[in-house]
Amino acid sequence: MPNLAASLVAPDETPPQRSRAVASGPAGLSIESRPFAACATIEAEWRDLAARAIEPNPFFEPDFALSAAQHLVDFRGTPVLLLWDGTATSRRLLGFVPARLQRRLLGHDTLIGWSNSRLGLATPLIDTEQAERIIAALLHAPGRWGLANTQNLQLHRLDLGGPLLDGMLRVAELTGHAAALEPAPTPPASTGGPELAALRHGLSRHGKLGFAESRSRQELRDMVELHLALEASGSLGRAGGAALQDIRESAFLRAMTRNLARSHRCRVGLLSLDDVPVASAILIGKGPRLWLYCGVEDDRFASFAPLAQLVAWLGRRSRQREIIGELPGPHLVTAPQRLGDIRLTVTATAARRAPLVTRRRAAAA
Repeated sequence: MPNLAASLVAPDETPPQRSRAVASGPAGLSIESRPFAACATIEAEWRDLAARAIEPNPFFEPDFALSAAQHLVDFRGTPVLLLWDGTATSRRLLGFVPARLQRRLLGHDTLIGWSNSRLGLATPLIDTEQAERIIAALLHAPGRWGLANTQNLQLHRLDLGGPLLDGMLRVAELTGHAAALEPAPTPPASTGGPELAALRHGLSRHGKLGFAESRSRQELRDMVELHLALEASGSLGRAGGAALQDIRESAFLRAMTRNLARSHRCRVGLLSLDDVPVASAILIGKGPRLWLYCGVEDDRFASFAPLAQLVAWLGRRSRQREIIGELPGPHLVTAPQRLGDIRLTVTATAARRAPLVTRRRAAAA
């Protein structure tokens, strides 16, 4: 299971099983709702949007999300709002927003961005050039979907230093919505442990150490199998919680890593002792920012922190590489990421400004 933590949003209604018809939305956009699994038919448009998104998010790109929808129940029926610009014959995807609607008998509905424990980031994919237009559309979505004309918007696990959050705050100021930020709790830092160099020296007394990183898709597949076997051989396996003991989880991990590897967005690292793996780490992402999706170490050598040693080695492989994630223990080998939730709440001012804002956005389209 991944090392990533996220706020789960309980479903408020049975997720749709088929794509709903496209409805005319504000700001000259068309809004469509369909489950994750049904987004396979727009994979080309989806990938094009991911390439020009204001914030890249590999967890909401097809290679990860379609693998999850194929094998994991909690992804399959999750609704996604698709925001299109243009006519049916020449439309362009500007927004890919996994979200659920929380209806209220009194007050305004709330559109809640979807999150899951497997996601290192829950930022929706939104076109760089049209970000504020899309945010305004989410705040004033058409009632045909059961969404109020003016509504609250809540997104989870955003990068607090990212450009999407800045855009949301600008739109909130324009529309009159009240903005509230809630940073995600950070685990307390633990210090005082032995240095990794000393632990590595101690581990080397048990045999020859070897570090490796996957260099080809075949190597990655082989290393994923070693990762699964190492996890299943430890305490998690004895408790029945290893991915290899869950046919859906293991199938997802294999498919996801294989698909991401095609675009060089996944790699696996191994630390071996006399050619026997004692730590494994799966990284997701491309370029300077990588996420530690999951890591495992041999319980027998846990006192030598083999997983922390492996992640530190992977980070040193490139000066421009930043590995984001959380590892237990005193060794700070991953980079922190300031995540948090944002809530834009309807005010009396927002309700009055709604028609004016949507007209302005439509005129600017």
